Amino acid sequence: MLRRGIRCWAVACVLAGLAWAGAEQLRAEDPGYKGRSLTEWVSDLRNLSPQVREKAVPAFRSLGPPAIPALQGLLKDADPGVRQAALRALSVIIPVQKEVVLIVVEALHGNDPAAQQAAAATWPGLKGKVGRDVILALAGDLKHDNVDVRRKAAEALGELHPVEKDVLQALAAALKDQKEEVRQKAADAIGAIGPEAGEAVPVLTQALRDPDTATRQKVARAIGQVGAKAKEAVPALAQALKDADAGVRQEAATALGMIGEASKSTVPDLVLMLKDPDAKARGAAAAALGMIGSPAKEATPALVQLVQDREPGVRQKAADALGRIGQAGSDVIAALVQALADKDGAVRVSAASAMGRLGPAAQDAIPALEQALKDGDAGVRQEAARTIGKIGAAAEKSFPALVQALKDSNANTREAAAKAMGTIALVTTVPKDVIQALVQLLQDVDVEIKRSGIRALGEIGPKAADAIPALREMLKESDPNLRRAAGVALSRIEPSGGGGEG
Repeated sequence: MLRRGIRCWAVACVLAGLAWAGAEQLRAEDPGYKGRSLTEWVSDLRNLSPQVREKAVPAFRSLGPPAIPALQGLLKDADPGVRQAALRALSVIIPVQKEVVLIVVEALHGNDPAAQQAAAATWPGLKGKVGRDVILALAGDLKHDNVDVRRKAAEALGELHPVEKDVLQALAAALKDQKEEVRQKAADAIGAIGPEAGEAVPVLTQALRDPDTATRQKVARAIGQVGAKAKEAVPALAQALKDADAGVRQEAATALGMIGEASKSTVPDLVLMLKDPDAKARGAAAAALGMIGSPAKEATPALVQLVQDREPGVRQKAADALGRIGQAGSDVIAALVQALADKDGAVRVSAASAMGRLGPAAQDAIPALEQALKDGDAGVRQEAARTIGKIGAAAEKSFPALVQALKDSNANTREAAAKAMGTIALVTTVPKDVIQALVQLLQDVDVEIKRSGIRALGEIGPKAADAIPALREMLKESDPNLRRAAGVALSRIEPSGGGGEG
């Protein structure tokens, strides 16, 4: 009996020893920081207190890559705060690991708002620390047997914008992948690189004939992002304007616009597209013609007609295109004046802006622009004021309307009116009654109106010399902002006079 007890005790001791040794081995394998194990730091990230979680995040810089699996596990936690803390912890691990890049990029494009928010906040800083070894590893993954690995690699490269020639070649090769989702992500990645992806244009051009509709859309978009360096794709894009899918037609038109003047040979095709049954396609064609600019002048009559399109987005783009092309005939001005009274605010803003691009040639629209200074949309009022200024000397009679605009409830409108007065003053005389009207604004009870009057006088400059006594009085105002504004105005009106407080 005694011997059995001794044997049991001995076995128990051996088992206890083994357990202790196992625990010690686990502790040795578990990386630590500041006397605490990885497990303990991970536990802090699960803490209900945001402050505790936030304090734990920096520890993972020292805990390093061995912490990645544990942090990945936290990304499935039910608490969004824990998921966000885990992503922040992943982002501080140096050197940046490929796994971390893939995790953060997947969160950026995922459906979890909390993870997406954390990823968006951490990605800019993380991206700059990604080494070339990681980028090349991702490029290598584009040939992986697993389609999901290939897709994720292309998606990650799309966020990294690598310009290495071998990586770009790998992405171009991925445009011929068997799976459309990989081809689409590869097109996205090439487009994100932008003009530096010019050598991929031949492969992109071929991919415009891809059997998958979504892939053709993304390929056309990528060509547009390459921009002027993609001019060899113009004929293929012209053909894509006739694609059966409206989205492809829209992207092709947009790409032609982004290529710019080198797309001028496609102007007739784009003019035909202004009658496309799809509103977005019509709008894209109009925008493209505007981006091509003056070489697209033959499109002017069709764009004048398009200003009356049933869709406000199309009318807006048509008005903008007319301004960019720059043909200021009476039909164009009449169309833009009509658009300035459109029921849609964005159309009215585009019409006013287009007139501004036409400059002095839009002087016949001055009465309509003065009326637009009273528009219910502040954006329209601002653009109308800016355009009156751009018309220049011919807008001399608009001074009274601009003085009234200095009382506008919107600060940006007041600023635009003041600048417009200064612009007009550069090329014409300023009637004394206008200066007097501005001086009267300095007596207004509203501080902001006072300041807009001061600013306008400063913008007018030396031609506002009659206002100097009133502005010097403003230097005594209790409001420091008014004193500062008066000092600036005086320094512009009499540059050698100092200007007082500024």
